[in-house]
Amino acid sequence: MRGTRQEPGEEAKKLLRYLRELKNDRGAMADLRCALSPAKLPRAWPLLARVGGIGDRTVETVAGLFAYHPDETGTGNFGTTCQILFSENPSFEGRFRRLLSCADRAELCERLRPVVLAAKAKDVKVNYELLLVDLRYWGDMVKARWAREFWGANEEEDSFAVPEATA
Repeated sequence: MRGTRQEPGEEAKKLLRYLRELKNDRGAMADLRCALSPAKLPRAWPLLARVGGIGDRTVETVAGLFAYHPDETGTGNFGTTCQILFSENPSFEGRFRRLLSCADRAELCERLRPVVLAAKAKDVKVNYELLLVDLRYWGDMVKARWAREFWGANEEEDSFAVPEATA
């Protein structure tokens, strides 16, 4: 990730490969969690430097989130993660709406931690590779993809069916 900028998909694969290598190193994971705290961020720099992530808020955020909750999946996007959390707690929709209302990547990075901690508490896995890519491209298209995963019709249901009127 140093020097020339990689495509976000390749960058994500490289970062996640590195994080998976550190997954069982409790000290490294503790240092990476510091990437989410401005006051403690320098503790994460030696590890982030190996992937060119110093000063890159997106890499710092994904690495820090992974360090808190390393249970990952290769399917779905963050809207999928939020939909699973919503299915267990309907009030979670408000949190999801707040994520979608984030105007820029910096604001979104600040709001992700409590959602990932909720995912950890409920054993819900996160697709960190796609999360990094989505953070790089944060905007209306990513928001729409997340929204489709969160509010999309169940594949088994007829998405065009009109509810029956009750008498």
